[in-house]
Amino acid sequence: MAADKRIALGLDVGGTSFTVGAFDADGAQACDKLANFPTPVTSRSEDVLSALEGALRSQVEGCEAQISGVGVGIPGVVDPLTGHVFVCPNLPALDNTPTGSILSERLGLPVFMNNDAYCATLAELRWGAGRDVENLVLLTLGTGIGGGVALNNKVNRGPRQILGEIGHLVLEPKGPRCGCGNHGCFEALAGRDGIVNRTLRKIQEGKPTSLLARLGDDWKAVWEDIPKIVADEAGKGDSVAEDIMAETGFWIGVGICSAIVLCDPDLVIIGGGISAAGDVLFDPIRRTVEARSRISRGKFDVANIVRAELGRDAGVCGAAALVWERLAQG
Repeated sequence: MAADKRIALGLDVGGTSFTVGAFDADGAQACDKLANFPTPVTSRSEDVLSALEGALRSQVEGCEAQISGVGVGIPGVVDPLTGHVFVCPNLPALDNTPTGSILSERLGLPVFMNNDAYCATLAELRWGAGRDVENLVLLTLGTGIGGGVALNNKVNRGPRQILGEIGHLVLEPKGPRCGCGNHGCFEALAGRDGIVNRTLRKIQEGKPTSLLARLGDDWKAVWEDIPKIVADEAGKGDSVAEDIMAETGFWIGVGICSAIVLCDPDLVIIGGGISAAGDVLFDPIRRTVEARSRISRGKFDVANIVRAELGRDAGVCGAAALVWERLAQG
């Protein structure tokens, strides 16, 4: 790679692992393949910061391109101007640490930080499924439900950094308890645990289903994989699994109806592991939005509910895109 080629480093930080990559201003991967590292299990911020620093340094060893900066996506509340991490629920070692300034001083590079959902949304807006629109809503379906909002070609988090936290829309006030402490949140109804609880309830109804054989006697051993197992069996025509996915799709559709009214997007992008279910999930989502988003009928086309393009790489891509965005702003 030419020495005058400019690249940005992206760092997507998670509670169990983190990913580092290098990208040019067009989103093309540079230098080397993406690298994954285990997140240290520790209560000491220094242990985590040293691991992040070491991973970033290893990414650029032998890379002849000029590094314009480092972008970091954090799964928590971070000041995007200073890089100070206030709360990081899945990685509390970084709570109340000036992560951005520490990494910048050690690396001798500008470091820009934001919430991981912001980064994923920015990646899909710039380089993914939303590259041809200016207004979108991103949902990430997994253990929880995250999200992001882009309006007028800019990702917005709001003055208190909560715009796009769609997983905590209250859809059913008397519904199941959410991890946030509230009841009936979108996340509690359609996140991983919501699907697991729905599966248990459906199986207890006693209808014949292939799920019993797939899940075995120890559900805890396959807990993380239950949404995928249900989607697989629904795709094979198991009626109980189809019912579970239909109900899950219904609640996702209800959440999207609220997002459409609040944000008026051109596109709704769905990512995260659960989105891999395909049509058995997307069909009930689109049916629900078509039936219930009456205020937008004739204006929002349910064909514009699409799967994310960047998959698991959205976070690290978006962290790198954050560099180009912030440098362009001056």
